[in-house]
Amino acid sequence: MLKIKYLLPLLLIICAAVWWLMPHYSDEDKAYYIATFCTLTHDGRDNSPHAMQQIIEGGNSDYALQKIHFKSGLAGHLQTVWKDLAPQQQQQARQDALSCRQIFSETLLPGQTVQ
Repeated sequence: MLKIKYLLPLLLIICAAVWWLMPHYSDEDKAYYIATFCTLTHDGRDNSPHAMQQIIEGGNSDYALQKIHFKSGLAGHLQTVWKDLAPQQQQQARQDALSCRQIFSETLLPGQTVQ
């Protein structure tokens, strides 16, 4: 009985810490990264996280008060989704940017419409 008294709060604290340290991305961030990834893919350029970082952080003005910081975890997740796509889906995404955004939005933003 004494062990449960100490074990349960400790377990709750560990669960809360894991949840707190897990990356949480807003739908706006996901949509921005999907658009960037699909633009690079559609234009036939390198869609690696490094190329995405150059686009995202390169858009910051020197005088901007709120600079956009690159989220490598989200970019890596997009790469994972890309690699898991069937070759025909990848080809379709390369040819049409809208279908690329739709494919990624189904995975990362379920239930939301793509424009």
